[in-house]
Amino acid sequence: MKRWSLFALLLASVTLLAESCPTPKVEKRTDVKSAEESSKPPVVVQAPKVKKIEPMKTPRNLDACTLSAQNTVHFQVVGQGVAPVNTVSPAQAMALAKRAAIADAYRQLGEKICGVRVEGRDLIRNMMISRSTVRTQIDAMIRNARILDTKFKDGLCEVEMEVTMNGKEWYARLAR
Repeated sequence: MKRWSLFALLLASVTLLAESCPTPKVEKRTDVKSAEESSKPPVVVQAPKVKKIEPMKTPRNLDACTLSAQNTVHFQVVGQGVAPVNTVSPAQAMALAKRAAIADAYRQLGEKICGVRVEGRDLIRNMMISRSTVRTQIDAMIRNARILDTKFKDGLCEVEMEVTMNGKEWYARLAR
C-alpha cells in the first residue's frame, strides 16, 4: 500500500514539474544594423528537457526472495551470544551463551520477516546535537525455526538458524 501511494505521489510530482516548465521563448532583436544581421533567424532559448521517470522493475531473481501466495521463502541467520563473566561453571557459561545466541537469531529472523520499527530523536542545543537517541522495536511471531549448527569458540556461541515460510499459509497474514 505504501509503495503504491509513493509511486502515485512520484507520478503527480513529475506531472506538475512537466506542466510548470517554461515554454521556449523567442527574443526579437530591435537594433538592426545591417541587412546581413536582419537576415539572421531569431534566437530561440530552449526549455530544459524533462526526463520521464519510469517505475523500477524488479529483477527476476528478487521475485524469488519476495513472499507471494505461490512461492516459498527460506530465511537463514546466524545469531551470536557471549558467555557472562560471573557464572558458576563453564557449563553454565556455555548454556547462557547458547541461549543468548538463539535469542539473537530469533531477533534477526523477526527483523527479516516482519521488519523493524525505528524511532529517532535528537536534542539540539546551541545549534549542535547534544543527544541523539535511536530506538528499534520488533513485533514478530516466529514458529518452526530450526537450529542447523552450534559453534563455541572463546566464550562466543554462534547458532545458525533457519525458517521456511510457505506462501499459501503466510501471504494473507503478512501482506497487510
